[in-house]
Amino acid sequence: MNVTLCLRLPFLRGPLPRGLDPDSSSAPAWPGALRLWPGLPDDLCAVHDAAAPACGRHRPSNYPFSEREAAACLADLRQMDVAALSGLPLGAAVAGNARNARQQAELAALKDLDRLDGATPPAAEAARRERLEREQAQKTLLWLWLQEERLAELADLARRYADNAGRLTAALGVEEDERPRGLPFLGASIALDPSLVPPWRLAAANAAYFLPGDAALAAEGPMRADLLERLDFSPAPHYAELLGCPAEQADEIVEARAPLWRALGHSRPPERDADGPLAVERVWLTWRRA
Repeated sequence: MNVTLCLRLPFLRGPLPRGLDPDSSSAPAWPGALRLWPGLPDDLCAVHDAAAPACGRHRPSNYPFSEREAAACLADLRQMDVAALSGLPLGAAVAGNARNARQQAELAALKDLDRLDGATPPAAEAARRERLEREQAQKTLLWLWLQEERLAELADLARRYADNAGRLTAALGVEEDERPRGLPFLGASIALDPSLVPPWRLAAANAAYFLPGDAALAAEGPMRADLLERLDFSPAPHYAELLGCPAEQADEIVEARAPLWRALGHSRPPERDADGPLAVERVWLTWRRA
């Protein structure tokens, strides 16, 4: 396999907020590894985090949605997200959505055509199924992008809360031994629940539809920990140039070769689509540093 590109997974926006990723302090700087662009316009794709290291982006050419359509889809997801948080049923949030109504009408029309014209030709059916699968995959990536954004907002809110509480505690002159236990408003930081992190298996399975065949995948976060247990890694210092890392970090690079279905923890390849994205053998890269 001739590897000429490396993509980071599973996070699309950037690294996890501090405190949610135990590997964040030991993660090497791999400027050559790109993040997967979900198809959004550049102004929406910008990461407003001065602490996050700069990282280039890979722009797949086979996304089904244009940038404008992807932005509209993200806006719909935000609307549903706000509705869900406010306790409204999701149906109420999309009932007046013109795009949703149009999509439902198109699906109904396709069903009517199938019923009137008989069986759909195999090639047309395969093309339509492939298109729908890629649409759903890109929508999922956009949803994951939104979840990462929400997580970053929560982390920023928790940080600002802790900073303000610390200043208030200092201003009140409350000593450490005078603080009542169990009261976070007296300066203790707020820990985010790791369960808020978007599931890496969902991100990897849907990103697979848009990964070039010559791309290695650099695993980070919870994905890295799982793959180190699941796959057989061996030293791979020859990827140092591709990753753009210093020579002293080359000995930390390890690789494994496996299809995505095995990385996901499945016991066998998918039966329906033996040549699909889950069955493609991939080069997985990570680091061995404790």
